[in-house]
Amino acid sequence: MKKTAHFIFFAIFFISGFNQLFSQTPGGEKEPEFNPDSVFVFESPRPLISKGDKTNIKASSYGLDVILSDSGFGFGFFWQRQVLDGNMIIFSNLLLSGARNTDEFEQFINGRWQVINKINRVYKFPMTFGLQQFIFKNALSESLQPFLSLGIGPTFILSNPYTYDREPNGEIIGWFKSFGYSEFSMRFGGSVGIGAYFGNINNSILGVNIKYHYIPYGGDGIESIIGLPMTNLGGVFLSLTIGSVY
Repeated sequence: MKKTAHFIFFAIFFISGFNQLFSQTPGGEKEPEFNPDSVFVFESPRPLISKGDKTNIKASSYGLDVILSDSGFGFGFFWQRQVLDGNMIIFSNLLLSGARNTDEFEQFINGRWQVINKINRVYKFPMTFGLQQFIFKNALSESLQPFLSLGIGPTFILSNPYTYDREPNGEIIGWFKSFGYSEFSMRFGGSVGIGAYFGNINNSILGVNIKYHYIPYGGDGIESIIGLPMTNLGGVFLSLTIGSVY
């Protein structure tokens, strides 16, 4: 009887251990707590959020200025570079223009056409180094970008005689020949202005600008018309700016 009881006990123990052994996952791995077929992990090969136009900024540009002032038409050249993530521009430009402080019309006198009392042909070449600060940049579209500008620099002044010995209403010296009697001088000045660019300045440059230049000559000034010396060779300049970026 005891042998029978021992046999039954041993059989139960063996069967329970056998079932526990074969009920485990092969390799000892646990069953996953989720269905792997229902979960997907996606990783984009590039950023999903655009970093904006900052990565597309073309910092430098150059081009031509066509200017209109009290002295008439002129032209100039410029170079500029965007800084501070495109919020500001550093620039340099050189303008070429005549200089006068009154209207100068030719009249027929002494058998020839001549500007009455004119004794000099005066030209000015303002070179400016400065900053342009964009305003309302976040309030307006990219197609209109207004700015304020401030600059300083030297102005080169060329004076050629209009008549021999600079005699009023005397014999006129030819334009090319007058360069043989040229007189040079230089003065320092500054400018302030307001303007705007149209379109995307990372593609091309198109803008307008209104500047006031202050260029004091000093002393008794310089004369284009005798008796009307110019002590300030500056004034208001309206310019059209056209350029390329790189």
